[in-house]
Amino acid sequence: MMYNILNYSNSEVSRNKTPFLSTIIEEVRPDLFMVCELVDEIASNYLFENVIIPYNENFQKAPFEENQSGNSDLQQMVYYNTKKLILEETRVITADTRDINKYTFKINTENASTNPILLEVFVTHLKASSGYSNRQRRLNSIQSFVSFTNNIASDSHVLFAGDFNFYTSNEEGYQYLIDDLNPIVIVDPIDRPAPNFPDDGVNYYENYDSTYFWNNSSFADVHSQSTRTSNSGFIDDSGSTGGLDDRFDFIMMSKNFNTSSDLYYIEDSYQTIGNNGNCYNSHINNVNCSGEFSQTLREALIEFSDHLPVVMEIETPENTLSTSLIEEINFIGSNITEDYLKITSTEKINNFKIYSSTGQLIKVVFTEKTGNNKMNIDVKHISKGIYYLSHQKLRKPLKFIKI
Repeated sequence: MMYNILNYSNSEVSRNKTPFLSTIIEEVRPDLFMVCELVDEIASNYLFENVIIPYNENFQKAPFEENQSGNSDLQQMVYYNTKKLILEETRVITADTRDINKYTFKINTENASTNPILLEVFVTHLKASSGYSNRQRRLNSIQSFVSFTNNIASDSHVLFAGDFNFYTSNEEGYQYLIDDLNPIVIVDPIDRPAPNFPDDGVNYYENYDSTYFWNNSSFADVHSQSTRTSNSGFIDDSGSTGGLDDRFDFIMMSKNFNTSSDLYYIEDSYQTIGNNGNCYNSHINNVNCSGEFSQTLREALIEFSDHLPVVMEIETPENTLSTSLIEEINFIGSNITEDYLKITSTEKINNFKIYSSTGQLIKVVFTEKTGNNKMNIDVKHISKGIYYLSHQKLRKPLKFIKI
């Protein structure tokens, strides 16, 4: 999970909005939480002690590093589940505007000593705003990242995450990042590029046409900023406004996540949390923006930040030392439904994968807690048929019928 946490400091404002982050974390339940716009180490510690540890006492925070690039007072940080991830090394890569922080993790598997699986994680926050000079500064930072990847093994599993502030896939920095000739080929998990600029001599940055940018309604389901149309009434009123209309937040990955048998991306698991795909140019807690993500979650998101978090799932066939099977999970009432599946579980499960009867992954769905050990799963938006709920902790998939 990657999240721009909006100037998070040790101020009274940040402390007062912190409970909303707890709501978000409890809903999404990440194993790796990457952030930007963290002001200082005091703020990092406060977040860790008041959000992360209450969520999961097995989490740890990476060493805090002051920004060494440019003159920014905003930092990056990661918090991670030590039951699944072992932090092996940290590094700072200086770049334009802000650092690129590098974290090397080893997956905490049963065979970690004889067959280690490493994950290279890079987190940054590129220069904001439109205009040629800002695009060039974003490009400069991307060039620093790509240059550094010459120093790591070509078969490394790499995640590159942050608030990239790209307005379109046509940007020089985005194109440089996904170049097939780079030492490590980086891809966008959702592969949703904007249409290419026509080769007609027109400067589409100066002669703006939203067709060629992510800022248009056809990309409404992937927008991550701005959650607000106004800052009035919010604890933290420093956020951007204008409504949900930009795709600024990313988790990019090395191409081998699509081909490796050791560590791989779960297809269609990339999501912009809180975005139900129907909130273009509106505020994220608009009651008309209902769908998979609940009103409660969207209220927490708009209160905490002007960005939405983005998430993706990666898996390994190796058993992690933390994996334990859920002893009991049952449907409440029936496994036949036309809208919601109601289940009980001895353990909170934040999401399930839904498979068709032929084994095709249909989608990843988040659960909504409705009481002690009770959860709802929204299946209104899938076609009628026979399906299976799956999770790595389930002994076997659960069959259900959508009518």
